[in-house]
Amino acid sequence: MKIPKAWISLLVVINCIIYSIAAQATINTIGDGNFPTRIVEVANPQSRLPATKVLLPDWSRISLAQLPGISQSGAIDGSPYSQTLGYDLSRTWNVGMTPDQYLKLGDISEALQAEEFSLQAIQAIALGTQPEANTGINSIDLNQIALSEFPLIGEQTLSHLAQVVPELANTQVNNITPVATLLKSKGITASNLTLAQVLTQYEVGQMKLGEIDLSKFSISSIPNLDAVQLQQFTGWMNSNVSDIPGLGQVPLGLMPNPITEIGSSVMRIDVVHGPAENRRNNTISGSDVQGFSVPCTVKDCAYLELDDLENAGRSDRSKLEGKQWISGKYQEVEGGRGILKAVNNGREPTGRLPFGKAFKVVVMEPDETTDTVDTALFFRFCAWRMGCTPYFIGPVPFFSYKVNSLIFVGNLSEQRTNTTSLPTGATREPKASITNRTGVREKINPCTFSNGSQSITGQSFSGIDLRSLLNAIAEIESVGSGDYKAIGIHTCADGGLNCGRALGRYQFMSYNPYAVQLIAAKPGGKEFLSQVEQGHQPTEAELFEFFPPSDQDRAFMVDMANKIQVTQEQIDPATGEPFTGDRLIERVAQKHFGGDYSKVDGNGSDALGRLSLKDYGKTALASYRNSNSDNGTLTCSPNVNFSYISTAKNTENGR
Repeated sequence: MKIPKAWISLLVVINCIIYSIAAQATINTIGDGNFPTRIVEVANPQSRLPATKVLLPDWSRISLAQLPGISQSGAIDGSPYSQTLGYDLSRTWNVGMTPDQYLKLGDISEALQAEEFSLQAIQAIALGTQPEANTGINSIDLNQIALSEFPLIGEQTLSHLAQVVPELANTQVNNITPVATLLKSKGITASNLTLAQVLTQYEVGQMKLGEIDLSKFSISSIPNLDAVQLQQFTGWMNSNVSDIPGLGQVPLGLMPNPITEIGSSVMRIDVVHGPAENRRNNTISGSDVQGFSVPCTVKDCAYLELDDLENAGRSDRSKLEGKQWISGKYQEVEGGRGILKAVNNGREPTGRLPFGKAFKVVVMEPDETTDTVDTALFFRFCAWRMGCTPYFIGPVPFFSYKVNSLIFVGNLSEQRTNTTSLPTGATREPKASITNRTGVREKINPCTFSNGSQSITGQSFSGIDLRSLLNAIAEIESVGSGDYKAIGIHTCADGGLNCGRALGRYQFMSYNPYAVQLIAAKPGGKEFLSQVEQGHQPTEAELFEFFPPSDQDRAFMVDMANKIQVTQEQIDPATGEPFTGDRLIERVAQKHFGGDYSKVDGNGSDALGRLSLKDYGKTALASYRNSNSDNGTLTCSPNVNFSYISTAKNTENGR
């Protein structure tokens, strides 16, 4: 089947959505490589050019639980280390798991020192009671969280709890209901005694709370338990981050040892080179074991060629001109320390540590055919005083860049190494392509597409600023009623063929085909859609699990691009000409409200009877004109791949 030329540009938008990142972005969850960011001005002492703006992750709004899911599964057999370490290092991680699900407190101790937190401190961050903690993460009510959701407490003995929990030893047992229940299960009734007296009169010091069902008690049922630092609990190192209530949601920039930029070096991506390259010696990539100037001398030396900020190219040479960041997908280096260095044969992808030791930033696939490059994060496992594995747990999708984009590289060192990297044996994966009208397969540029005089990105399509349109629709649909959290009433359309709820900031119907693609791709997503179809009202947690803000934005942009493409080829009955300009915006908004086959400028409304179709279009146009969309630096999301959906199959929203 041949695809009309007019659709080729739309396919590009559908296959890759480009985000405009503003310094005051409102999205506070991330996924699939779309990160909350901040814009930082970088002084440019290398030339007469003014200060340069660079995008950096906003670590004050990025947590371990909010990072994208890992892209590859893996496992470690920890039995060889168990006797030495005192606990089993065996680990398993599966595709889609977020770092809080496979990292333990011991793994992040050196980098983040999260063990210094108490549950009280985590709660304070969640509630925003700390001056700097305007995080937007969910509040934590320790009265509502069961002790069973804090598995570490089940491993504590009564004797140890009496030592570490403030004033607990002097508290009467009848005021410590889990302890009283534990004692009663052993035939001991000592309600009027303090815990210290019980420990003196009975041999119960080694009894553990985990011997009873802790799901019946809240964390607050043990007075002052929330004041204890995590590191004071026995076995804290082996506790998963996700098993500490709220810890996975704490932004990395608010950890006791917060993630921040290490150094200040920012460089411009001058050229990208694929794996056909070899013998590259002017590198800035490597490891904390071999240093960060490890040459690639054999083969498969895919890399970024970097320049300083003078942007004058090779005509203006400096010591930073032509630096090479080698791809860790194709080259690996020595990593790790201590007895855990032997894990993964002591190898990790070559890369850099521009944000500290919590993870490694790795260049993955430089693609010279599209002038783009993907990057990823890799994590490691550590054991207290026994060292750390190499950074090989990944990849976790990070940013994607184009040539001439600025990239933060951190501290640069002129120190050279006599060692070299080794090829991983990885092969290049085929890129997405389309079939043109002559039947020839063509590469898709994941960031831009030019069709004659038309330049298309995910930010602007057919002269319409999608970010401004995004804000205009949201102004009508959800501002003041929940924004990304908004959930509409259950309704049916198309004679009952499509039933569901309007979800999120743009009130996409749950049966909207683009929303369905994103939701159904998640574990449990199809079941979620089925429940909503039958009338289930999702909780906020469910909405953010299956249709998070980043997905809401992506689905909106693709759906709008689709509607724009089709509508501009239709005739406006008011003018007898194709829809253009303001009328195009009005009609696209009407379609979002009433469906693709709704009457132009009709008087019909949705199930709530808020606005007529005509009024909805005019209101959206007015909001669009007043929108203050920030058209700043664009980044690409390489992990979104919508299949093409014909508008002819779209149904009415029916809201």
